[in-house]
Amino acid sequence: MNRQEKTNFVKNIKSIISANDLILVFHYRGMSVNEISDLRVKSFETGANIKVTNNRLIKIALDGSEKSAISEFFDGPTAIAYSNDPVELTKLIANFSKLNDKLTIIGGIMNKEILTVEKIIELSKLPSLDEARGMLIGLLNAPAQRITGLVAAPAGKVANVISAYSKSN
Repeated sequence: MNRQEKTNFVKNIKSIISANDLILVFHYRGMSVNEISDLRVKSFETGANIKVTNNRLIKIALDGSEKSAISEFFDGPTAIAYSNDPVELTKLIANFSKLNDKLTIIGGIMNKEILTVEKIIELSKLPSLDEARGMLIGLLNAPAQRITGLVAAPAGKVANVISAYSKSN
C-alpha cells in the first residue's frame, strides 16, 4: 500500500467509525476466502458490512475518536463488522461464530460503550426490529380483541334469554 492508499484507508475507516453505532471486532485466522465471502454476503443481506483491517492504520484512524477505546482489540488478523442495527449484526456474527470456529469475536463498541463477548452474545438474543414490531402489534391487538369479546358477550346473553323466553311461551 502506498502513502495515498494508506491515507484513503484511514479516511475511510474514520468515516465508518463516525457513521455507525455498532462496530464489532473479530479474528478470522484460518478462514478461507469462500468463508469470508459467505460472511460478507450474509452481512450485506442484513444491512451490515465487513472490512478486513490493517491494525496499525485502524489504530491511527481510531486515535482521538470517541471509539478509540477499542484500539486494544486490534492484534492479529482482525476484521470489523459495522452497522446501525445492533441486533441483526450481533445475531449474524454470533451465529456465524457458532458455525465456524475460525471466527473469534474479540469485542466491540456500541455508541461509546465497550462490548464484551458476553454482551455481544446477549445482544444477539434480543428480538430483531421486525420481530419486536410484530410482538408490539400482537400486544396492542390482544386488548382490542378482549374488549370486542366482552362487549359482544352481554348482547349475546340477552339474545339467548329472549330466545329462551319466547320458546317457553
